[in-house]
Amino acid sequence: MPELSYYTIVSAIALGVDIAIFTGLTAAGTKARWAGVIGYAVGLVLHYILSSRYVFDTTGSTKSTLRRFGEFVVSGLVGIAITWTIIAIAVDVMHLPPMVGKIAAVGVAFIVVFLLRRGIVFADGRLSRPTGA
Repeated sequence: MPELSYYTIVSAIALGVDIAIFTGLTAAGTKARWAGVIGYAVGLVLHYILSSRYVFDTTGSTKSTLRRFGEFVVSGLVGIAITWTIIAIAVDVMHLPPMVGKIAAVGVAFIVVFLLRRGIVFADGRLSRPTGA
């Protein structure tokens, strides 16, 4: 599935930014759950830009850019809620290191948010890359 491959690359880039922000904020004393939310939010904006440009061809979309971005943000809010919840449980309830919670949150949020974006946000878009690329 080529779109999953491209989406994974875009996600890895956005995740790198997310993790860098998360690590910096937690080192500066920010609570892990809030550092996770802030990192995720910055990664969300970067992810939208890259997804629109490199993963899905939005020129064939019947949706306005504003609507598509709104749906992308809502799917991201689902990811943020998943991230916040999993990190809070891992750190505050299970007393695990913050990065363990973050890694667990990334895995769950990635799958759920990809399915939302593929099935709703970019459902009427075509792949921007040929399948053999």
